[in-house]
Amino acid sequence: MSKEYRIPTNNHTELAVTVFSTTHPVGVVQVIHGALEHQSRYFDFAAYLNQQGFIVLTSDNRGHGRSVSKDDPLGVMFSWQQLVNDQVCLSHFIKRQYPGLPLFLFGHSFGSILGRLYLQKHDQLLNGLILTGTANYIPMVRIGLLLGAGYTRLHLENRYSKLLSRLSGLTPGDHSWLSYNLENVQRVSNDPDMIDQYPVLSLMTLWQGDYELKQVTHFHCQRPGLPIISITGDHDKFSGGSHGLTDTIKTLHKIGYSNVKNKVMPHMKHEVLQEVDHQKVYEQINAFLYEHI
Repeated sequence: MSKEYRIPTNNHTELAVTVFSTTHPVGVVQVIHGALEHQSRYFDFAAYLNQQGFIVLTSDNRGHGRSVSKDDPLGVMFSWQQLVNDQVCLSHFIKRQYPGLPLFLFGHSFGSILGRLYLQKHDQLLNGLILTGTANYIPMVRIGLLLGAGYTRLHLENRYSKLLSRLSGLTPGDHSWLSYNLENVQRVSNDPDMIDQYPVLSLMTLWQGDYELKQVTHFHCQRPGLPIISITGDHDKFSGGSHGLTDTIKTLHKIGYSNVKNKVMPHMKHEVLQEVDHQKVYEQINAFLYEHI
């Protein structure tokens, strides 16, 4: 059973939230979607977890789906801090409804970046963190930030740049990198709620979030034993391959997290939850959750 909510924020935007409830729940999973997309792409995953006994909360990030207003237009992300703060507020919202249940945070792609940045000050709220399409730190983001800063000095920050979009890896109209599942690629291409291209302001937010992953001193690490699992496809261009995944784990260890696992799924690209064999990923996540409730 699902129920929709509109959660107020600090401006005219209300966060569009869906909660999948169940009788006798064993835990709660809070889902953060990735770049350019929206929460309903995770409803099948939420339904699966719901059947396993978990309450699931999905939401549209600000500037995505139905979490839009004159203050947060479609496709605009003003700051990664604002997006993380929204997720913290949603954690408190769901904890008030289901006190005492373990809370797990799930983040895909840019959502994996937001999930890791959530840890800076709020890891004490969580019982585990699940990352898919895990985005690695890319040293080139410094160049992107410099180019973006130069662009915004010459143009309005809500303007679009195909060059900077390609630099970010989010080339407009190209969805082939998402998965081997051609049906999924076609669905994305025909989905009117998907965002095709971000303005430069939002690209800057993506890059600033990625850059922040390496600012180790900004992480308080209140729960060093927090269970963390990263699940990526072996052909995921945003994970950085074996080098990128190794660097991600080393960075989490350097911050202070000791219980970090990495799983690479064969013959999968970025959206492991949307591949033909996605059930295998579902089962990996369910096993992780039951290990730590």
